[in-house]
Parts: sequence; structure tokens; C-alpha cells
Amino acid sequence: MTIMDRNGRLFGKISIIDVIVVLAVVVLAAALYVKTHQPETGVNVTEQYITYQVKMTNQPQYVVDALAVGDQLYDKERSTNGSLGEIIQIDVEPGTQLTSLMDGTIADVPCEDRYNIVLTVRGKGLYNEKDGYMLNRIYALGANSSRNLNTKYAWFTVGVLNVALDDQAAQ
Repeated sequence: MTIMDRNGRLFGKISIIDVIVVLAVVVLAAALYVKTHQPETGVNVTEQYITYQVKMTNQPQYVVDALAVGDQLYDKERSTNGSLGEIIQIDVEPGTQLTSLMDGTIADVPCEDRYNIVLTVRGKGLYNEKDGYMLNRIYALGANSSRNLNTKYAWFTVGVLNVALDDQAAQ
């Protein structure tokens, strides 16, 4: 017995065209099932305001003068050059430094013409338990991290003090 006879039938019973049509219907049915029964991706996610504080230590007066409320904060090393938020508050204190004293103790002593600066910044981003805080959906930010940030007029290294969701909903 041959696989295909001279009339184009498989094993003399089923037409090859019938087999192709049945296979096409099965493939289309499978594609429709996968399309309608898979979990959705690209679900709309609402961005929220994230407020965080960063601290610079022992900065000269010109850095204090270069900062202003309303300035945008950037990190050219770790982001796509998008703003990481707007400075909403600037707190300036006299600069201090841990120093070893002559009696062998270590003390936090004042530094002449230096300032410690705490910036409070508000930016938009996402928060979830797995990834934490993500400014601009891609920039991971966590407390106790060190970053090189800049504004339009100043570059500086900061330590992140805290990060929290803002009560105000992002739009």
C-alpha cells in the first residue's frame, strides 16, 4: 500500500487538501486560545510621587549658592538623562567632620567655610515590594546609597537618607 494514491489521497482515504485545511483550522484555534487566555502585559501602572532626601557633607559656599528650590536633579551615570525630581526644600547647616583628637578620641568638629546640605526632592516613579522605588520607571533608589548627582549648575556626591511615597497622587 502506498502513502498517496494517484487521486491525491493519503492511504487511499483522505485528500491531502483536507489534511491541510484541518491543520490550518487547528493552528488558528490554538492561536486564538493563546491570544485570549494569556495574562495581559503592559497593564497601565499609575506613577506616584516619591519624596526622598539626600545629604552632601562639607560643601563649599559656591555649591550652596548654586542650589535653588525648583531645580531639577539628574544623574547622567545611571539614567537616560531624565530628571530625577525637583528640589522642594534645601536645609543648610555648618559643616562638620569626624576627627581624631590629641587625647585619642574621635569627635565631630566644625569645618570652617564648609556646609552640610540636605535636599528634599520630589519625583515621579513606581513602587513595588520586589523592585522598591523606581524613579522614572528605571532608576532604582534606596536609602543609604551613594550617588553622583547634578543640577544645571552644580555636581556633587550625596548619600540618600530616606525614600518614601508622597501622599499626593501623581497625575
